[in-house]
Amino acid sequence: MNAPENRISRRSNLDPRLLERTQPLPIHWYFDRAWFERELLLLFDRGPNYVGHERMVPEVGEYKVLPWTENGKVLVRGAEGVNLLSNVCRHRQAQLLDARGNVQNIVCPAHRWTYDLNGKLLGAPDFDVTPQCDLPRTPLTRWQGLLFAGPRDPNADLKDFPLTADYDFSGYVFDRIQVDECPFNWKTFLEIFLELYHVEAVHPGLQRWVDSGNYEWGFGDRWSYQIMGIKDEFRSQTSPRYAQYRDAILAYSGGKLPKYGTVWSILYPNVMIEWYPYSLVVSTLIPRSPDRTTNVVEFYYPEEIKAFEPQIVAAHQAAYAESAAEDADVCTRLHNGRRALWVAGEDDVGPYHTPHEDGMIHLHDWIRREMGQRRTA
Repeated sequence: MNAPENRISRRSNLDPRLLERTQPLPIHWYFDRAWFERELLLLFDRGPNYVGHERMVPEVGEYKVLPWTENGKVLVRGAEGVNLLSNVCRHRQAQLLDARGNVQNIVCPAHRWTYDLNGKLLGAPDFDVTPQCDLPRTPLTRWQGLLFAGPRDPNADLKDFPLTADYDFSGYVFDRIQVDECPFNWKTFLEIFLELYHVEAVHPGLQRWVDSGNYEWGFGDRWSYQIMGIKDEFRSQTSPRYAQYRDAILAYSGGKLPKYGTVWSILYPNVMIEWYPYSLVVSTLIPRSPDRTTNVVEFYYPEEIKAFEPQIVAAHQAAYAESAAEDADVCTRLHNGRRALWVAGEDDVGPYHTPHEDGMIHLHDWIRREMGQRRTA
């Protein structure tokens, strides 16, 4: 895919019936509070509910507090696997653990109530009988090490996903989490993630890395992917950050080009799994209000890269940050323009470009279906 003879040249398996029955979403869907609450119920509460990757806690006793839950939930590795536990003591509701670390037992800093790694209360000082006050524990399902709290099973949703091997976390280690607060609707974020029309206009560095004329779309019932090829002139001038990333990976690989420029995939409604040379990234959107979204970004790298090639880690994250800032700017512009129309009581929808916007078409059709608003073909 990264050489001229492997050009994909805009291949897509989008069902043509979607073009007949789907149109862009109405403006009020991005701002109406009642509609937003309905989205939370029908799209998110019934979704797979991703909570983190098992690589965050690779050894028994390791824990990772989830900051986007107001530190109210924690992943803990027990002897039998990873648990999602409440991080709030059952006695006087103190926060139990901070950030990330390793413990033999979970001990409340306020009154020394002690729980095991499965959340069972082991002891409560000065109580004659230990109360029946275990920490609430949420059952988890697993796909490629990604952990989900249900009610949907990601294994069923992704059973026909063809790129599972590209998202193999074996040998990868967790690096860090970045939490971004975005001043726009969650759908606006995904619309930009799921279209390639903006790449040349918005991403001067990225568009000299990937080949925007050499891509493939793939679609399932609740997922999609975008494979981007490598630019023919990959070794030529790009932005300083992308040049550093390019030079770092070529130095490490002995000049061998990656097999892809990137692969962006999504499990609806909100889990984005991204492949980059020597990196995997998981991003999760958490809708907070019609015009505020939390984006949780997790970075993973092969163990050897993380331990011995810090220049690749740094260069990748710098290039990633460049494109993320550019996407955030265009999302803000879309949100502000739509808000102006909404305040004025106006609406507008433009035409889709296929195949550049096939991912967005698929997203809109899925949202309409799940919200009971899809027209039949």
